[in-house]
Amino acid sequence: MTSQPQYHARSLALAGRTAETSPDAVAALDRFAAERGFPLPASVREWYSLAAGQEILRRFSNDDRVYAAHELGRPEECSPDDESDQEREWDPVAEIQLLPFMIENQGVCFWAVKLDGSDDPPVMISLDDLEPTDEWTMLSASFSDLVYTRIWDHQAMCGARTLRAPVASFDPATWAGFGTRLEERPADSNGWRYRFAGSADDQRVLLEKNAWDQAGQCYLWAASDDLLVDLVTTVRESTGLATQLSTYWGDETLKRIGHRLEA
Repeated sequence: MTSQPQYHARSLALAGRTAETSPDAVAALDRFAAERGFPLPASVREWYSLAAGQEILRRFSNDDRVYAAHELGRPEECSPDDESDQEREWDPVAEIQLLPFMIENQGVCFWAVKLDGSDDPPVMISLDDLEPTDEWTMLSASFSDLVYTRIWDHQAMCGARTLRAPVASFDPATWAGFGTRLEERPADSNGWRYRFAGSADDQRVLLEKNAWDQAGQCYLWAASDDLLVDLVTTVRESTGLATQLSTYWGDETLKRIGHRLEA
């Protein structure tokens, strides 16, 4: 059965998928509500009701571990807080009002929905282990934004027409010149990534800050060579960025259109 999405229509369109629901997933979400005494937030339930919800989040990632619908709200294991060697189970939903749903493929970070009573709640991230004492910071203002930007970023960073260029200073004033030439897309709440695009998302600029300093890089992607040449020109003229393009990242693309960028 196909549903009419309220929160994730743009994400499904970006991924080229339909809103087909899974009876098994819906049953698992109903069990969560019955056992916990409250339903999942509406946007989380809508996404995890989809037959392809888990698969899309995994597909547009770096092979991250995405929970299935029946795993949401499960007890988590944590290290002992004494000298014993036995791990213990803990319940992040009850203890810290967080719902883990994704783990980085090497366990570097963890994502969880903040159960704050809203229909489309924020997504938090922890760079520690999944433990009761972890420090969590807000990554995305809403779960629907997180889903959308995961798909958007993966396509922008790994597409066949992706170029990368260094950003010497990760100061928003550096790219303020985008102005009305590109539209803003949801930025990370912690300032790690900023996004800009053409109206149809067929041109994208992803600005990613380094973890170790105030520099970073920008990824430029477009749906065609003509659009990519136009995008690079726009970025150069409006911000001064992308004057130096990586000869390693996107080498095949540079071989094909480099002469047009230097003209």
